[in-house]
Amino acid sequence: MHKNMTDEEIKEVMKQTAKLAGLDLSDERIEADLSSMKRHLDAIDAVAEVNLKLESEPVPTFRLEKES
Repeated sequence: MHKNMTDEEIKEVMKQTAKLAGLDLSDERIEADLSSMKRHLDAIDAVAEVNLKLESEPVPTFRLEKES
């Protein structure tokens, strides 16, 4: 999803999302949070890549392992 986005594009999305939430984040705050946002987006992509059937029962705990 975000792999094709530049850092500037991600920062702009962060600014606009903050505005929607009624927050006014400074450029310094956006810059400081950029690496965390990119890790968060990586985690979302990892979960989205897991092929789960809609009929699958939920499990109380699970662990994602990277393929070698």
